[in-house]
Amino acid sequence: MLAKSDVTRGKWMIAAALAVAIAGARADGAELNTLRDLQVRQTGNGAQVVVSGTRPPTFTVFRLSGPERLVVDLSSADATGIKGHHNGQGPVTGIVASQFSDERASVGRVLVALDKASQYDVRADGNRVIISVDGGAAKVETAQLEASKPEARPEPKAAEAVAQAPVTAPAAPVTPAPVVARSAAPQVAPVVVEAGEPQAAPAQAALPENVVAAEADEREVTNPAHRITAITYAKDTLAIRTDGEIARYEVLELADPPRLALDVYGVDLDARTPRVNGKTLKGVRAGEHADKVRLVLDVPAGMPAYRVDRAARGLEVVLGAAVARKAPPAPAPQEAIAEVAPLRPAPMAAESAQASVVDVKDLSFVESDDGGRVQIKLSGPATWKVDRPDPRSAVLTLENAKLPRKLERSLDTSALETPVKMISAFSVPGEGQRVRVVVAADGAIEETVTQHSGSMSWNLSVQGVKTEQVAVTQRTAGFTAEESTYAAEGAPKQARYRGKRVSFEFKDIDIQNLLRVIAEISKKNIVVADDVSGKVTIRLRNVPWDQALDLILRTKSLGKEEVGNIVRIAPLKTLEEEARLRQETLKAKQQQADLLVNLIPVNYAVAADMQARVKDILSERGSVSVDARTNVLIVKDVRANIEKARALVRNLDTQTPQVLIESRIVEANTAFSRSLGVQWGGQGQLAAATGNTTGLIFPNSVNVFGSAPGESPGLQTPNYAVNLPAPTSQGIGGALTFAFGSAGGALGLNLRLSAAENEGYVKTISAPKVTTLDNNTARISQGVSIPFSQTSAQGTNTLFVEARLSLEVTPHITQDGSILMSINAANNQPDPANTGANGQPAIQRKEANTQVLVKDGDTTVIGGIYVRRGSTATAAIPFLSKIPVLGFLFKQTTERDDRQELLIFITPRILNRQTIAQSL
Repeated sequence: MLAKSDVTRGKWMIAAALAVAIAGARADGAELNTLRDLQVRQTGNGAQVVVSGTRPPTFTVFRLSGPERLVVDLSSADATGIKGHHNGQGPVTGIVASQFSDERASVGRVLVALDKASQYDVRADGNRVIISVDGGAAKVETAQLEASKPEARPEPKAAEAVAQAPVTAPAAPVTPAPVVARSAAPQVAPVVVEAGEPQAAPAQAALPENVVAAEADEREVTNPAHRITAITYAKDTLAIRTDGEIARYEVLELADPPRLALDVYGVDLDARTPRVNGKTLKGVRAGEHADKVRLVLDVPAGMPAYRVDRAARGLEVVLGAAVARKAPPAPAPQEAIAEVAPLRPAPMAAESAQASVVDVKDLSFVESDDGGRVQIKLSGPATWKVDRPDPRSAVLTLENAKLPRKLERSLDTSALETPVKMISAFSVPGEGQRVRVVVAADGAIEETVTQHSGSMSWNLSVQGVKTEQVAVTQRTAGFTAEESTYAAEGAPKQARYRGKRVSFEFKDIDIQNLLRVIAEISKKNIVVADDVSGKVTIRLRNVPWDQALDLILRTKSLGKEEVGNIVRIAPLKTLEEEARLRQETLKAKQQQADLLVNLIPVNYAVAADMQARVKDILSERGSVSVDARTNVLIVKDVRANIEKARALVRNLDTQTPQVLIESRIVEANTAFSRSLGVQWGGQGQLAAATGNTTGLIFPNSVNVFGSAPGESPGLQTPNYAVNLPAPTSQGIGGALTFAFGSAGGALGLNLRLSAAENEGYVKTISAPKVTTLDNNTARISQGVSIPFSQTSAQGTNTLFVEARLSLEVTPHITQDGSILMSINAANNQPDPANTGANGQPAIQRKEANTQVLVKDGDTTVIGGIYVRRGSTATAAIPFLSKIPVLGFLFKQTTERDDRQELLIFITPRILNRQTIAQSL
């Protein structure tokens, strides 16, 4: 039993540890950095603002635009000595110092007003903070963003309301390291923070001159869109229909001339823009780019009120009076939404804008398990709107409202049993009578506002987060310096450790006391084994408590077991020995358990093939056998292993996919031939019989006739001197014969012209189909077997050669529904025109052997052969056939043109896809 002094000493140690662990939980006045002096110096084209204090400062810097200004928040600081307005010099038009304090923290804010976007540098020098501003023009890219140039895409503005919220948080450690933050406008200034100091949202870069407002919406979708299928316009609403859900879109409001640009990412354009010429919208243009589709809405005059809503499949752009008539759809409660509140909300009614100023009398928060309610008491009805910088934040803005100084504060609700972690209320500086209430939570917020005559209720519901699972962390509306680069890349950061951030600084502290400190911080029940002992020297800053616990256990070779809200800590050897004993106990129980016999039927697979797989998961005492007749597995083992075997068979015994392979083998043959020929000849006779002798003794008679005898009507002995006919016969070509003779028969001339032309077209379509199981080969064929005789010394042997149309396929179905096929298609036919020595016909072989990957139901061409044969033949008499024009009478011409085409089409189809999907 511990002595009373030991108990008292332990309590003091725990109290001291908690004071260091939760840095700044209480801000002692003696520990505050008292700001004594604020000076402004002229430095060439720029200026320096020097703030002097009593100790080295810890600060956060961020930049705001519209108008341009820098905000420097000093943690654990007292700015009452410099509070108020100070005159500026050069690019610094003025400085305002203010103080935000409550019972837990004290923050001094220095707001530096600038005349334009300028480069700046903030650094710590001893007990001073030096803010340097360069008066030269900042390097700002002001490329004009036109609708025809989709490359220039400004980032959406951050919600200024969150950045302007006064932040109060625990003070930083007593001796912080100097912090330096640099930025070149208009880029976002990095936010550099120390452990426990407040974090602020970085301001967004200034937009190009012709960009009035920007909006971006990106979220996780289960069925992303790939195409824009239709664009319609009716009743002041432009409907954009897609084949799925849109993951990301951006809206840009442009000026000079006024127009609205809508960028839809990750889709292709497969629709025509409608013809529009109305009062609200005069035209719609669309352009397709590498990663997006841009729609440009041209308006006839000034920009009307507009709103972009997500639809079930696509987007809707609501314009003009339809914004008030049509309520926006309720947002889906999902964690992955990353929205930016519209920068151009529908204009409020004129009578509301001129309403009298409403006083905020009281502001309170009522917590609940799923969120809570912000209750605001007002002196009268107020005009309000809600912005959503991100799914986990919400900003309520009250127009024409006044917030008392005592109610301008931040409420840290992390200790309450609610997912809402922070509530800030403040008056917007420099914007007249406007009050903002900022809420941050650990999940996606759904909110509704109910207003009565003298009060307003802002109901908050946090989706997807249970109270007991909420990690208690310091939440603000910005990013830390370490996270800024990662967050800018758009990747969600998922930390392994989610505990509350703490700071430890101990020397030779007993480990059991340290574990008690962690138990207090984590609100967990920690049980420490008796053999856990030793001392630890530790110095950690702003780390999650669960990460600190892991590091401490690893340092001392300890381990932990978590059962619900109880954590047991013991040496690793003890935990390993206990795990080994549990395994041995489990094995011994299995050895003693009764063996059961169970029959597991197999429906689609072969039970013998399942036997080896089931055997692997059985114990040493188990066995499995097969009944081939009923296709049943007989399993004998303990109950747990039998259930494993049954689950294995149930997962493997699924219906095998069946594939229908349809093929088309298309052959087209075209033949063309043309032949032109001529025959002519005759005879001439000089003799007494014809009365025209030569008058000589020798030669007294002369006969001249063609050497090639022929037949010609009307002539008994017609002879052809030129015999080059075209091949004509019955059914082929034609001929025309002329015969000329003298009165006495002394001279005779025969002329015969012949011509023949043949043209033929043959088309053959073969369509073999075959159905087979996945990964099984199927073959189908049709044809004839032609006998061939072979003669040898042993005698005559007859062989049969196949001339077949065949299709052989081995399909494999991939995970995405495509089909990988090994195909062997053949169309071998006998060719009677070509015969062998014994009269057997030759075999025309047409084959294709390949592997292809085809989607279910698609058609592919796996082979194509195109053959063309052309020939020209001329038979002529030398020399005479070369005579122009007359040469035609001395030659024969033959032309041939043969064409042959072969195409093979394959179409696979999965027959039982739906049945397989249901079984899986």
